[in-house]
Amino acid sequence: MGRYITTTGTAGTVLRTVGSSYQAEVNDRILCTSGGITITLPISTSLLENDTIQIVDVTGAFASSNVTVNRNGAKIQNLSENLTLDINNTAVTLVYTGATYGWIISGT
Repeated sequence: MGRYITTTGTAGTVLRTVGSSYQAEVNDRILCTSGGITITLPISTSLLENDTIQIVDVTGAFASSNVTVNRNGAKIQNLSENLTLDINNTAVTLVYTGATYGWIISGT
């Protein structure tokens, strides 16, 4: 069934405030206070379908100092590439869909 972030921010969601590179965990809502860092996704062998991670640019730094999302073995948007976040004030929710497609950027 997966582990996911709720709209109320409860039921297992963990709020993390980070200003340096970070190893993400399932259910993290990561508030980035600076750019130029790497967020590493959980290793793909530990994931369940619908596992969720959210990354938020709380200081508007991503355009001038990109954040790299390290895929850590899984695909992102069905690509074997890391994701670069480069738009200020962005909030990106990633949902794990399984080994075939990997992480997708959710519209909700």
